[in-house]
Amino acid sequence: MWMSWWWWLLLVAVAGSMILAVAAWVPSLPGALACAAIAALSLWAGLAAGRVLIRVDAEGLGVGPNRIEWRWVDRVRGCDAGTMSTILHSGHQVGSFICTRPWIGTGVVLRLADPADPHPAWILSSRHPERLADAIGDHLNRVSEATRPAAIIPEERR
Repeated sequence: MWMSWWWWLLLVAVAGSMILAVAAWVPSLPGALACAAIAALSLWAGLAAGRVLIRVDAEGLGVGPNRIEWRWVDRVRGCDAGTMSTILHSGHQVGSFICTRPWIGTGVVLRLADPADPHPAWILSSRHPERLADAIGDHLNRVSEATRPAAIIPEERR
């Protein structure tokens, strides 16, 4: 979920304006140190903002340090930018686990099968929502309903 080039450009512009302001008003050595600190902090912020890694493996889905096993996922849907915007600006996301980035408009929505989970869904940004949804769907198809506790299997699937 790395930042796109135009977000980096915006970050450079903001950091550059702060560096220019500091350089204009603060004497040489303290000003140079402050400018270096602003540049380093801006670089760190840009890298940290895009650090989230989404992992799909045999055991489950990982989003950054968060993880969910396949048996707790009911279904997945890839969403275009319009659908993601509608979901994120509606009441459907209340209580959901949300990991989105403003520079990525598309994503996926996972509905969870565990009624005890405080998060009814996971909403994730992805530049390739259909590929991610297909990868998740492949794993969900391999998980038999026998591995899910009977209490969480939706009524229409029993």
